[in-house]
Amino acid sequence: MKCLLTFFKLRIALFFVLIIAFFFLSDIAQATSCYVRAGRYYKIDPDLLLAIAWKESRLDKHAIGQNPHGGYGTGLMQVDSQHFKELKTYGITPHRLLNDSCLNIYTGAYYLAIAFRKFGRTWQAVGAYNAGFKINEIQNQRRLLYSNDVKRIYLTIKRKKSSAINSIHLTKKSEHFN
Repeated sequence: MKCLLTFFKLRIALFFVLIIAFFFLSDIAQATSCYVRAGRYYKIDPDLLLAIAWKESRLDKHAIGQNPHGGYGTGLMQVDSQHFKELKTYGITPHRLLNDSCLNIYTGAYYLAIAFRKFGRTWQAVGAYNAGFKINEIQNQRRLLYSNDVKRIYLTIKRKKSSAINSIHLTKKSEHFN
């Protein structure tokens, strides 16, 4: 009887672990889909958006980060509070940016697209996503530091994807030999 009770408790625990895993994984899957859709809409590599989100929030959709020069960023893409007044005209609030990952990703992609229009499709534009558009030596340095970090993350994502794709191809090839 005691063994049966323990078995029953284990099944209940496993059930709750699976439920939690399902919600966690579905949240990740939804966000991944949003990087792809936002990237397609703004003609930005989704992996670049993912790299920026990693740099900005470590993929914490509820992140709130204080800026060293005032203001704060919200969500995955750390959309800056300086944009809230403009965003409010579109019905986008800080609360929505924190609770709707897809909206946050699209909003971040929107501001990156603006940087691309100003600086071209360059790493300097990626740096402007974080350090702004002001042209002076301090801002240039901030853009460079930020873009170097994002570039390193971006290249790591690309390398890992390439490695995963290659291992899938090797598996498929080896299946033909059996």
